[in-house]
Amino acid sequence: MKKTRLFLLITFSITWLCWWTLSIIKLDNSPIFNNILHVAIFCLGGIAPTIAAYVAIRFTDKQTKAFNKSVLQFRTHIGFYIFSIFVVLGIKYIAIWLYDIYNTPIWAELSPQFMALIPLTLIMIPLGGLEELGWRGILLPELSKKINFKTSALIVSAVWAMWHLPLFYINGMSHYQSDFLAFVLQTIGLGLVLAWLFRKTNSIFICVLFHAFHNATSSIGLNLPDNGNYITVSIWLLLGLGLLVFGNRNKELAKKAQ
Repeated sequence: MKKTRLFLLITFSITWLCWWTLSIIKLDNSPIFNNILHVAIFCLGGIAPTIAAYVAIRFTDKQTKAFNKSVLQFRTHIGFYIFSIFVVLGIKYIAIWLYDIYNTPIWAELSPQFMALIPLTLIMIPLGGLEELGWRGILLPELSKKINFKTSALIVSAVWAMWHLPLFYINGMSHYQSDFLAFVLQTIGLGLVLAWLFRKTNSIFICVLFHAFHNATSSIGLNLPDNGNYITVSIWLLLGLGLLVFGNRNKELAKKAQ
């Protein structure tokens, strides 16, 4: 558990020091990228799980080569890439469809910028995607050595969600003063999907892309009004819990039969 403790200590120390500091010094609601100092503090906090992952490996088992192999493991069944794209976009469309059934239709008012998806995904790799080196690359496998995978996936997802807490107090961030409970529940659902994806592929690379693509789709104009947040939350939770419970059922039944 030394690697787990070291990873969490470094991650939360760097991130929370940076982001809580930013919440104090940033007083206006201007975009954070208008100030180079604010950008530097924000990015350092965001890259902390990646830094912590390599430091934790360096001072424990020193398996950097094997870890890098998983980071760069892009050769996996194409079905998992297709799954990633269709799940992220599909949940957006299903949420909008459900919202339109019970509320004033908003589809006609949306103007999604699909041409921006590829460049935004590339931008979101360092601005979110690389977190996966820590959360799914280090914390999930390490916890799974001590407790069962399902419990580990739930714990990692909850810790990952709580790690974002300071963002809700930084003026000018999209998270500022928004519904933290909705964010936590959706992030847990998303984390469970990522845990399933990592277990199936053993690839940190595809988790990085999934995370970055998910963040990118939140920036192209497919978001629901605030009163529709829990529709998206519910879909992600149902999908995540479904994959957690049933996603490896065949393997579990096969083990019991042996």
